[in-house]
Amino acid sequence: MSERSQIADLNQLRVFAEVARTASITAAAQRLGKPKSTVSRDVTRLEHSLGAALLSRNGRRLKLTEAGVLFAEHAARILEGIEEATDAVAVTTALARGVLTVQATYWLGHTLLVPHLASFMDRFPKIDVVLELKDFANLSTHDWDLQLTAGTLPDSSYVARRITEVTLRLYASTKYLSRHGVPETFADLGQHDIVDKHWVNGTSPWLDRAGTQQTALKPRLVVNDMIAIAHAVREGAGIGWLPSFLAKQSSAADALVTVLPDLKPAPIPIYVIFPRRRAASPKVRVFVDFLAETFARRPM
Repeated sequence: MSERSQIADLNQLRVFAEVARTASITAAAQRLGKPKSTVSRDVTRLEHSLGAALLSRNGRRLKLTEAGVLFAEHAARILEGIEEATDAVAVTTALARGVLTVQATYWLGHTLLVPHLASFMDRFPKIDVVLELKDFANLSTHDWDLQLTAGTLPDSSYVARRITEVTLRLYASTKYLSRHGVPETFADLGQHDIVDKHWVNGTSPWLDRAGTQQTALKPRLVVNDMIAIAHAVREGAGIGWLPSFLAKQSSAADALVTVLPDLKPAPIPIYVIFPRRRAASPKVRVFVDFLAETFARRPM
């Protein structure tokens, strides 16, 4: 009977879990801040310790073997347990520390989080922050501590705290309006170039209060990010919905003008959400409280 394999280095477990998650030695190395050679060596040593191949290497493509899939599942649970144990100890010492991973879409991250991170890190010097900005479709369902999200909450399994709300208005550049004229009614928008995005979670400003589409408008330009809409509108691409704080980030030379100011869709609620198992984590708790405090003083 063979002696059971022993894993002496827990770091190898973390490295393999990241490789399994990203399916890439290069991507895992970048996320972990390690050289590719170190990551590759750690995986090889782990395979040697286990006496089993965890990865199938075909050129540049990596694929988990059957043993790799099984081990990755157990490794994820072990690492999650270690993090929960660390959080539990941190609660008893009332000290917020560790790495805080936050996910957000590009526009929420750039406009609502990045301007306040320096202040947060000054206040909590023992917390390091990893901010992952992605488009909505690529927001992960795991491997994060908190997410910033807008609109209707799709999953009640998370703890959610409403921290602020965003109000949209229609804006256009002066150069666009000088060429195409100023719409005087909602129906006039059908004769104009519209810059729009794919709205998710019930955030569409084109819906009336009853949730019904107000009119069928075909946009000339569709993008997947609010900051991109602001740039396009500023360059004269058309009329688009923007939060006022984005519209006002213009010089006097390319200032944006409110169009149909009486058109006021319902505000979009902004939430910070986190898994229930993170609720007792001091680093999560202080970040949520920090955001709530920040936007209570400076509503959007």
